Amino acid sequence: MTQVSSNGQTPHHEERRQDLTMQIPVFLLRKLYLKGSLKNNENGFTFKLKNSLAPGTAVAIHPLKVDGVEYPLTAITISSVDGEVKASEVTESKAFPIKVGVEITMNVTGTPLAKGSHKLDISLQTKEAGKLSFDVTDDIV
Repeated sequence: MTQVSSNGQTPHHEERRQDLTMQIPVFLLRKLYLKGSLKNNENGFTFKLKNSLAPGTAVAIHPLKVDGVEYPLTAITISSVDGEVKASEVTESKAFPIKVGVEITMNVTGTPLAKGSHKLDISLQTKEAGKLSFDVTDDIV
């Protein structure tokens, strides 16, 4: 008899889904970030992502870190041609589409960044591949 978990999936299926998160190398995830898109604005800073891998669905956003400083989800707004939402509002029931070829702007409210190089730690949960985490370095000029 096959075991079925509380979500209706067999344990083997759950293991395969967890393994899927390991199959997207960090060097590919870094390609989601649009290099040179990090810019200051009057309310903080922005940067852009552009999916060139496969369609996805964000079901949770994790706090952003810039140079080790964590920004709360309530300070981050995500926008694309599909609309705009606070990062704190992205859930499985209010998912955010990550379409191939569509730019996504991440607007962060806070103190503008100093000129120079900055390390961004980006992490989100997708319906299709689980948790995706990567870091990039970009410059404010």
